[in-house]
Amino acid sequence: MRRFNPPSQPGRPIRVLLTEGTSLSSRQTVYALGYAGAVIDICDPRPLMCLARYSRFVRACYRCPSFTQDPVAYIQFLNDRLRAKSYDVLFPVHDQVYLLSRMREAFADKVGLPVPDFAAVERLQSKAEFVRLLAELSLPHPPTVLVRTRAQLEQAATFPCYVKLPFSTAGRGVWLVGDAAERDDVAHRLEKEGRLAGATEVLVQQPAPGVLGVVQCVFQHGRLVAGHCYLALALGVGGSACARVSVRHPLVLEQVAALGAHLRWHGALTFDYLWDPATGRPAYIDSNPRIGETLNATLSGVNLCAALVQVALGLPASTFVPGRQGLRSHNTLLTLLAKAQRGHPRRSLLAELWQACSHQGAYAGSQDELIRPHDDFLSLLPAAWLTARILLNPRSSERIVNRTVENYALSEEAAQAIRELALLSRPAGSIAEPRNPLSAL
Repeated sequence: MRRFNPPSQPGRPIRVLLTEGTSLSSRQTVYALGYAGAVIDICDPRPLMCLARYSRFVRACYRCPSFTQDPVAYIQFLNDRLRAKSYDVLFPVHDQVYLLSRMREAFADKVGLPVPDFAAVERLQSKAEFVRLLAELSLPHPPTVLVRTRAQLEQAATFPCYVKLPFSTAGRGVWLVGDAAERDDVAHRLEKEGRLAGATEVLVQQPAPGVLGVVQCVFQHGRLVAGHCYLALALGVGGSACARVSVRHPLVLEQVAALGAHLRWHGALTFDYLWDPATGRPAYIDSNPRIGETLNATLSGVNLCAALVQVALGLPASTFVPGRQGLRSHNTLLTLLAKAQRGHPRRSLLAELWQACSHQGAYAGSQDELIRPHDDFLSLLPAAWLTARILLNPRSSERIVNRTVENYALSEEAAQAIRELALLSRPAGSIAEPRNPLSAL
């Protein structure tokens, strides 16, 4: 596994601060950077409960404000942390990319921060903007209509279809609608939340044939320097993959390379797509301006997190070498949570756990992405605690998922607050100018 050498002091481990530790992405980032020899610290609003804390690769975990509830306090915390200890890279794991891109100039002379221009992030963070970008670049996607009112939604919905909010994470804010009754239920919910009052663009998207695929990329000033594709073998919480297999899709990498070049993207980028094996072509359905869950890529020989650190340090990226195909990985905890959410009885959960522990059935020839005692004995601690909670009370799974996602997900309201964060009020008729919230510190 490639190890880092910082530009100023050869031989010293790279020191990395992760922007959160609750998500699955953060846990897999810890593995990828730990294997590469980095020294890793984490900040998180719930340091005792965050998934990534319990690892031999993590040096320290610090309590921080929520980046969505109090973005100014979160930025101040990061600034204080960078003053207290010297870090080489501030690693944006999840939706914190949105805030850090907005304020990236505040960190320009403090730490390596691999995030793109905020205008580019805006094109991809919103599902509505992403659809416009795909149309602009003539990239394939399912037929999609943007609506603002209930009447427009009712007119656009042909069954089955997906109704999507422009800002959603982990499947929250996405509904599969199969008939008029389900459509009306979703419309009533959106009306109650004020989403169909004309200000919010809601997506109505037709299904497309194929298997869920994900492409994960790292760009350096618009140039694709690392990429990895996998297909979902099973779906878990929020429709995300809980089992995957690495594949090579050159067409997908070619298309996302063109998109990244168009945006002059700098940092990590992930796309969901539906891969139609009959035609050998994708249809893109979602974008995320972040690194995602990368252990499948790491195990197949593509350390995307290491590549992102190289980009953050301004070092020449390694030659793009594709990973090996057919690498199977899975997430036992995510599978148990998904089955519990769907109402499976405890005996079904125990049977699933037995198959995973004995590497039978779907788990044969597959590696667990979170529970890795041979690499990291401490990974057993959160796994045992979560498994016990799920088995003792399967109904608690919904609460576990909701509380976890709330810790790192970006809502539309939080996005709006971040967009307005650095605007200085001016007299009527004048232009607001950016203001650095750290200037008073």
